[in-house]
Amino acid sequence: MDMTKWIILLVVLILALVGLIFYARLRKKRLYQMFEQVFESAKQVPKQKRHRFLLFMFKESILSVKNKKVNLESRMNNPKLVETQLIQMGSILKDPSKVTDKNMKRALQMYDAYLQWEKSKFK
Repeated sequence: MDMTKWIILLVVLILALVGLIFYARLRKKRLYQMFEQVFESAKQVPKQKRHRFLLFMFKESILSVKNKKVNLESRMNNPKLVETQLIQMGSILKDPSKVTDKNMKRALQMYDAYLQWEKSKFK
């Protein structure tokens, strides 16, 4: 009886591990698909504003995931809002250590992961 409990426990642990590995690969695949879309949309932005735009896109994507009520398209169509956000993103990129907002920290992590992905893509 004691041996069957250990076997069941081992099977459950193996299944949980396989599930975690599958989830991690699926998440990584979706993240890379998002990076491909961001890469294509960043081609339309002037080079001097590209990094600010990327950080802005990651910030907006995080906000849209957390708050489903926010209409991303209406925010992106407002040129004054976009320009002020790009200025703010430029100051954040100059000194990222001053960031205290969790969403902005997550956006910076995604930005760094994107830059690594972009470097590996062009190698």
